[in-house]
Amino acid sequence: MPDMDGIEAARLMSGSDATVPIILFTVLDLEGLETRAYKAGICAVVSKAQIWNLLKSIETAVRHSSREMRCARRYPSVATAQVLGATSLRSARVRDLSIAGAYLAMPNPFSKSASIRIKMSTENTQREFFQADATVAHSTYGLGMGVMFHSVSAPLLIVLQQWLSQAQKEIAHHS
Repeated sequence: MPDMDGIEAARLMSGSDATVPIILFTVLDLEGLETRAYKAGICAVVSKAQIWNLLKSIETAVRHSSREMRCARRYPSVATAQVLGATSLRSARVRDLSIAGAYLAMPNPFSKSASIRIKMSTENTQREFFQADATVAHSTYGLGMGVMFHSVSAPLLIVLQQWLSQAQKEIAHHS
């Protein structure tokens, strides 16, 4: 597009109707682009090199587009997570985080609707961690999964709120 990039276009479109899913289909390197895209209201980012994944991303975005899932402010995260499912423990990188859930980047995510337990920690807070029971809201093989938290104890909710507050301060500082 000659006058704006796809992220700016998405920012304008998501402001008019947050229930319409927006998918960024790009040839650009996804590293760093995904965080900007999600902040602009984009539901999924698909590399043109992964054309085989486009249909799955569209289906997932359409099924899960709702104002509730997109209204919680998301923040980029540098946390790591251990994810316990019914039969296995898997590692993930927490790509973004909100008060309601997170997106976990992992090559072999759990299936949609799976009940899981997540334990997150950051490099800066090795002794401090966040743990919650969650449900997988969407899952894309090779990319990761979005999860919705539930059953969060009060002390751990305070930890999550502190992390989100710190992320908000860092964003304001870099703006």
